[in-house]
Amino acid sequence: MASPRILITGASGYVGGTVLSHFQNSSNAEIKNASLSVLVRKQEQADKYASQGVTPFLLAGLEDVEAVRQLASQFDIIVHTADSTDPAAAEALVYGLRDGAQKSDGSTKKHFIHLSGVSSLGDSPISRSPAISYEFSDKRDDLYSYMKWLENMKPYSQRTTDLKVVDAGEKADVKTYVVKAPLIYGRGTGLFNNKSVHIPMLIRGAIAAGRPEYIGQGTGIWDDVHVIDVAAFFEHSWKELAEGLAEAGLKKNILKSTETQSIGLAEAAGKYTGGSTHLAEIALASNSVTKADLALEMGWKSQKTEADFRQSLLDDFDLVASSS
Repeated sequence: MASPRILITGASGYVGGTVLSHFQNSSNAEIKNASLSVLVRKQEQADKYASQGVTPFLLAGLEDVEAVRQLASQFDIIVHTADSTDPAAAEALVYGLRDGAQKSDGSTKKHFIHLSGVSSLGDSPISRSPAISYEFSDKRDDLYSYMKWLENMKPYSQRTTDLKVVDAGEKADVKTYVVKAPLIYGRGTGLFNNKSVHIPMLIRGAIAAGRPEYIGQGTGIWDDVHVIDVAAFFEHSWKELAEGLAEAGLKKNILKSTETQSIGLAEAAGKYTGGSTHLAEIALASNSVTKADLALEMGWKSQKTEADFRQSLLDDFDLVASSS
């Protein structure tokens, strides 16, 4: 049987770089024997990966969907971590896999793994009520129909992309997997970006304001997952996250107290999401609690604990402070 050809998009990023490093150090025989390739934007990134035996492909961006589709046709498995909000690029990758299958004898099943997030399941607890208090299961619940219902009320680019991936996979006979990650924390293990998104952004806001902030009452709940854990999730409320940041900031002598502060949706949008109140509410205030039952059945296990989460807050303060 031929070795699988794997393409990772977003390999220079936080999650994609961590995925690649784990593949490179994997004890799984199929992954060890796989041909690993990455899609990058910069020549210096391509050179670095090539020096490690990874095949780089240079592309200025995902906007050229024809080039993306042609590239995808060369692979058996694509791990797409580059952009969870670009439905056209995701569709091009899926249909490219189908093109490759049609050119071969069809003996190798094609797989598309799409990294997304739980904000596309989130409610709007401030602008609309009531808030949703429910733990979603990828085994028990019809998440596709639920997201279609949410999408009909108000489109959201990440959710739009999730739905397009599923639809394209059905049409193209490509096995698609949408990995809806919660808040990701911890130090990445890739070559370039090792910082998460949410927490460093909130730390910068805390330093600027003198105290960590949360939106409204801060009672919306999300899960947490360490970047090097694949499937186990932990819970926090946004207010509790702010309180954790306050404790970490005080320990690092960057903040002066453990005081936190509630701010309004419009103020949060101006500070954190480029003026979009919809994005601020769904990504920084919503409820979105999930349980990865299917992933757990596949044998994925968490290696990290609440103590690791607390330590990551201290580490992220160091990262943000060193880059300021």
